[in-house]
Amino acid sequence: MASEIPYEILVYVGWDFKGWIGRPGDVKPTIRHNVKSTATFTVDADHRQAANLMSPGARVIIYRHGEFQMSGPVRQSAGTFAINSTLTFSVEDDFRILHNWLAWPKPGAALSAQDVEYRTITGPAETVVKTVLAENAARLGFPLTIATDQGRGASGTYTFRFHPAYDRLFPAVDQAGIGVTVKHSGNGLLLDCYEPRNYPHRLSLEAGTVIGGSYSLTAPATTRVVVGGQGEGTAREFRGFQDTTREADWTDIIETLRDARDSSSGDVYTTRANETLAEGAPMTGLSLELTETKHFRYGGDGLRVGDRVTAMIGRQTYTDVLREVQLSWDAKDGDTATPVVGERKDDTDTQLAKSIRALKRGDNDRMAR
Repeated sequence: MASEIPYEILVYVGWDFKGWIGRPGDVKPTIRHNVKSTATFTVDADHRQAANLMSPGARVIIYRHGEFQMSGPVRQSAGTFAINSTLTFSVEDDFRILHNWLAWPKPGAALSAQDVEYRTITGPAETVVKTVLAENAARLGFPLTIATDQGRGASGTYTFRFHPAYDRLFPAVDQAGIGVTVKHSGNGLLLDCYEPRNYPHRLSLEAGTVIGGSYSLTAPATTRVVVGGQGEGTAREFRGFQDTTREADWTDIIETLRDARDSSSGDVYTTRANETLAEGAPMTGLSLELTETKHFRYGGDGLRVGDRVTAMIGRQTYTDVLREVQLSWDAKDGDTATPVVGERKDDTDTQLAKSIRALKRGDNDRMAR
């Protein structure tokens, strides 16, 4: 019944509000921490918002139980020619701007005046994110509002040379202890940061909060990185980096070569080494099926993406960040939420996406030489 549908979708073309969808068909958002969220939903082909949703510049804001989940542009629409047919729309979260905007070495200067090899910024993770995105939004003339900087997150050094902002900021920003959000606000977007909180309750089968799921533990793929800088043959510069704690914990040494011939900067070498060590870190992943009650639920004051969660599975305790939640509503199964704690290496879709990102990052490094 209509009253049982927990989702409401607001429809925009550009920044102009056009109406809402109070009774969508199947709705499947996947909400992620520090990664672009996505969603699909269906409406009847004759729905009064169908034409707006299929217009260039169509955007939506998705709410679940009255709580904001994500906003972003409609990137694909599909349907069939049939009686009582439906249309399916695919949406990308506004976090996408971190992937789509290049971080120029000198964002305030003309393209012909980029007279520095790399831009280097050192500071708290939140300050760096907001500085870089604000400068490049101004360069692009895009309506992005930056929330007040609170200087949260560990301090680090970040380098940029026409790379997508995400490639240079992550995973370092994530490891610095903050999350980044971008959402529709007025006639533009609002970028802000948050600190993951410690979820106060332990999840377990015995407590009745976990009714199923799966888990995995994967050993590290890298413990040492050799960064190859500029030069050829015996004249090429190499720097070594090592995670001694990781090697002691796992009693293992695994070396990886990382290219950095596009730069002679020690800051760039360090950034590349840290990226490679992060990509090769050990991973614990949980995919939990939770039972929701009036005392325990996903969203609101309950569990939410970005929380640091502890779960007891058998005799093992797992603590990691809630990386994503797979939400779903349809007439058959109703309203469901499946949180994913940590990052699972046995998830082929996740690993394919990471591999593609790594290839693209390498290409961007080469193109920016």
